[in-house]
Amino acid sequence: MMDKQPISVDLVDDDPQTFTLLQQVLDQCDANWVPSVHHAYQDALKALVDYQPDFIIVEIGMRQGNGMEFVRKLRLLDTPMHILVYTHQDEQLYAERALRIGAHGYLMKPASTDELQAVIERIRQGELYVSPAIEAKLLRSIANQDHADTRDPERLLSNRELEIFVKIGEGLSSQQIANELGLSIKTIETHRAHIKRKLATRNAKELQAHAREWIQQAQTGA
Repeated sequence: MMDKQPISVDLVDDDPQTFTLLQQVLDQCDANWVPSVHHAYQDALKALVDYQPDFIIVEIGMRQGNGMEFVRKLRLLDTPMHILVYTHQDEQLYAERALRIGAHGYLMKPASTDELQAVIERIRQGELYVSPAIEAKLLRSIANQDHADTRDPERLLSNRELEIFVKIGEGLSSQQIANELGLSIKTIETHRAHIKRKLATRNAKELQAHAREWIQQAQTGA
């Protein structure tokens, strides 16, 4: 009997429990999966210079670097690899952006082995995956595109700017954001200035109010 063709899968995640879960899932799959793990985005990108795996599973919320920007760079490689975002980050805030920049699926942690296996198999077969709630949100967005908010952060901001915008809406100061993201406060202030300009907000108070409102609307589906 001929051996099955190996399928390489890279996990980009700094949580060892995720690799344990993935290993359990792959053991149940009817395929010869060959997994490897990277604990930082830069390490994964360096490895991709030499080879491209068939499948990549990414936690976009790791502290060192920007996970959404990592996904964008993966798509720029112009290879047929499948990309699943498997993350603690709120799908209501990030799933649409992830699909727009090239991910094939978005699944929030924690997931059961059965759920993760089903999503992996679905993406491997060429389908996209988001939760029913996000699917409904995307359909509403398409239906209402003629009336779209001209100050929509999801469409106007870069990946890093959107990340900072969300943290502004959560009430974090520039210093707190800098500490969380491992960036200088000068860099954060520069991003804030760009965000204010793109969203046509006049001052820090108006920017924070806009950020809070957007987060609330995204999370409630309003």
